[in-house]
Amino acid sequence: MKIQKTTNLEQFQFDGRNRNINRKHVKELADSILEYGQLQPIIVNTSMKVMEGQHRLEAIRLINKTAATPLKVKYIKKNMPISQVAQMNSHQRQWRIQDWIHYYAQSGNEHYLKLQEATELYKPLKLSSLASFLHVNDSGATHTSVIRKGEFRYEMTDDKLYILEKLVAISRLKPMFSMKCVLVAIMWLQRDPNFNAKRLFHALERNFESILPQAGTGNWARHMLYWYNKGLRGGKLNVNDLPRHH
Repeated sequence: MKIQKTTNLEQFQFDGRNRNINRKHVKELADSILEYGQLQPIIVNTSMKVMEGQHRLEAIRLINKTAATPLKVKYIKKNMPISQVAQMNSHQRQWRIQDWIHYYAQSGNEHYLKLQEATELYKPLKLSSLASFLHVNDSGATHTSVIRKGEFRYEMTDDKLYILEKLVAISRLKPMFSMKCVLVAIMWLQRDPNFNAKRLFHALERNFESILPQAGTGNWARHMLYWYNKGLRGGKLNVNDLPRHH
């Protein structure tokens, strides 16, 4: 395919489903382009929407703000659906989990739109554990794999809502409760059919000053299990396969 060049950068458009611009990455690319030149052309469709290479384009825009002679951007025009963009990761910065969520949300997927809203609503909590917690997961696949494939399915139950609201509240008092492994540890405790979310947070709040930071999911699960079961005669949790480290 023919590589074309132009200094008219205004003709290029971004598709809303592309990942958000990372300014640090743009600066790094600008430094690289100044030293080595633009090694890879950007790819646009017939409407001049950037399908791949938006960070390279932004890097050249950044360079041209102060350049005495504007750099030309190299580009290839290709009839390419936006659905292929997320799969084009060779020789470029890998998409993060938030990039995939943004992509599918902008495509109109209601499950990803709700997840995106949840990440703002429960912001102190880590995105990866929140995504796992809110997914209807019976496949055994990791949350990253599910999200990348567009297979995430949002589920908010009364129990999940209660856990998230309580976790956010106590995280404001003790930021350690916003750690990824805390929510994952609660998910492990939920495996026991006797698990009661209100009992757990009642125990945590009653012994709040005695709750200590823990290293890893397994230690957090055991720590919360201890406080959950303390003083109970019946209905104790018995989770035998707790993770050892993460």
